[in-house]
Amino acid sequence: MQLLIPREGLAARVIGFIRRAVLRGMSYDRGSVTPEMVIWTAFGAALALAVTALWGPQILAAARETLFK
Repeated sequence: MQLLIPREGLAARVIGFIRRAVLRGMSYDRGSVTPEMVIWTAFGAALALAVTALWGPQILAAARETLFK
């Protein structure tokens, strides 16, 4: 039994675990859209529109004033 795991080994294990979890979740997807996905997409779109409406002009003004050397 190995008590101390090298950092590379631990990172590889964590990445492998995440990869397997994502692939397992994708394997259950049959191309259908759930109501939860529709709600989250609508929420994200509303949030993006709100941020753009509230701070869009200030963001654009700050971007125009930025000088890159």
